Amino acid sequence: MKKAFNLTTCEGDADFLADPVETARQLEGYDGIELQVIDDPPGGLVDPALVTGLHMACVPCWYALWTGDEKGLLDEFGTLAEAEEYYGGPLTRDTLLSKFRRDLVWADRLGAEYLVFHIAESRVIESFTEEYLHTDEEICEACAEILDILFEGRKAGPLLLLENLWQPGMNLRRPEITRDMLEAVKYPNKGIMLDTGHLMNTNTSVDTQEQGLAWIHRVIDAHETAGFDLCGAVRGVHLNASTSGALAKRVKEAPPKLEGSYKDRTSKMFFHVFERDQHRPFTAPGVKDLVERLAPDYLTTELITMDQDDRRRKNSIQLNAIK
Repeated sequence: MKKAFNLTTCEGDADFLADPVETARQLEGYDGIELQVIDDPPGGLVDPALVTGLHMACVPCWYALWTGDEKGLLDEFGTLAEAEEYYGGPLTRDTLLSKFRRDLVWADRLGAEYLVFHIAESRVIESFTEEYLHTDEEICEACAEILDILFEGRKAGPLLLLENLWQPGMNLRRPEITRDMLEAVKYPNKGIMLDTGHLMNTNTSVDTQEQGLAWIHRVIDAHETAGFDLCGAVRGVHLNASTSGALAKRVKEAPPKLEGSYKDRTSKMFFHVFERDQHRPFTAPGVKDLVERLAPDYLTTELITMDQDDRRRKNSIQLNAIK
């Protein structure tokens, strides 16, 4: 099992890679990093030897664009001009695909062993209300379509890992959806990236890490009972904890009033999502046994950190919890 920690190329996040001493300090106990390329890094900053995996672009709201639903775009963005600004180009499928194709280029350039792709979709208001317009089936079908286009003609290459969230898509609440989603993708080198914190977020009764741990085992058990070997399909794990059930219930009962531009509304949404999806070290007794049960090829400590010292401290805490 290879161990990595999450890193982005946002300004300031990966700067330590220019310092070999600090890089070695940050990587203590780890085999590499799982990188998300947001800003193009300066030439030579990211040593391909350090990159274990690459996290593909996260686009929370994309279904209306993909299906050519102009009314859906107007309902979400207010104007088509705002939608074009959000997506960074014309309102076509190619604009969305270009974001993911850029990731494939970077994966090849950096020699990433695996890629992570979110199987989910959520409009801004749905992040608060959790009352969704689209079904798991609709989102998974569209995701499979996207991935089949992106990987068309590829018989081999990086391991493609489908990640669970708590919105519509492959959220692991329904074993038949998990099975069908994995089978729908034609690219052969594939598996699941199970995010433990995201899975905790599917149950708003989870308010402690112990409850979250028990819930994850229940989900695995439910898949086994349904005849699907979830542990066998899980090739990667994003290890973290999110115990925000009470917050989710409170916000759902009294969602905020969303005003201003789409950028203003998404800013409020992202602030809430980071409260909801806490990405803290998962340290409950039994987390080591969970990792051993899942037995992934890749384990990434995916945590929210404030600076280099905070990252190193939290990554160390997470590693110690599974020793």
